[in-house]
Amino acid sequence: MDWDGGQTVEQQQRSESVDLPLVLAGLDATDSTTRQEAVRTVRDGVESEPGTYVPTVPKLRELLREPAFELREAVAFSLAELAVEAPSDVAPSADALVAVAAENPDTAATGELLRCLAAVAAERPTALADHVPELVDVTEARDGDEWGIRTLAHVSRSRPEALEPALGLLTETLASAPGDDAVPALSVLGRLARSEAELSSLAFVEHAIALLDCDDGELRRNAIGCLADVAHRRPEAVEPACSQVRTALESGDPKTRANAAVTIGRVAAADPSVVEPVRARLLELLEDDHQYVRANACIALGRGEVAEARDRLSTLAAGDPEPSVRDRAAWACSELS
Repeated sequence: MDWDGGQTVEQQQRSESVDLPLVLAGLDATDSTTRQEAVRTVRDGVESEPGTYVPTVPKLRELLREPAFELREAVAFSLAELAVEAPSDVAPSADALVAVAAENPDTAATGELLRCLAAVAAERPTALADHVPELVDVTEARDGDEWGIRTLAHVSRSRPEALEPALGLLTETLASAPGDDAVPALSVLGRLARSEAELSSLAFVEHAIALLDCDDGELRRNAIGCLADVAHRRPEAVEPACSQVRTALESGDPKTRANAAVTIGRVAAADPSVVEPVRARLLELLEDDHQYVRANACIALGRGEVAEARDRLSTLAAGDPEPSVRDRAAWACSELS
């Protein structure tokens, strides 16, 4: 049984059985057999108690740099598990891990290294921000490795403009049969579109629009969200898709409805007429149960110059329980006055 705030007896016994100083010495040994035995010990134990093996990170990193070391995949796997457990402890090794991956893109060890880097980037995205070109090259060499895409997605949260070199890779990710990597690719493209980066191509918009008809609800919702981000700076690029986006206002998923409303609202900033076909539906959405849907409907109605919404927007501005809705309703009222 578990004692209050402590480990189980089994966990205590297992941790006490690990002679960490001996393992560390083994990883440092000049004898190849001893080093391999130490790596196997880490590999066998890191899944069940990764915290115990965090101090091995620097020595594992150095072993990974040895091209002739026989157990590089085991080392990379161990680093990936340790990065999930303690990303800040692995982050200082990011430069070295990227370099090893770039030198050996096709190996199984590099697949584990990308998983490791994704875990680091989830916690410390800036640690990988200067390595986007190398990450793109490795991910492309691995036919769009999902962990490579996820690493780029994490980096884009803090440095979206740094993802410009990934534009071609991300566009191809959407153009091919979309898999698990399509959702993070859409997230990166959306953040990149909203950033100050000068996009060399908007070809990805066409592929995002194609996903509006897919059966996968999460993929469809994120495709609309990506288009909303594009419309923030380039509404004219999204305007041709508005007839498809409008249908998403009827979705049973509130995030999809919210994304659709904000997309139409942003396109309406350049062309208010896009609101006219869904004016009645947007008025209904002012009473939606979800605050983001109501808030985005306010914006779309204001930008669409729907004068008949003024009284209802005034009511929301004065009495909606959510501050974000009140603020956007008040803004829309000012646009219609």
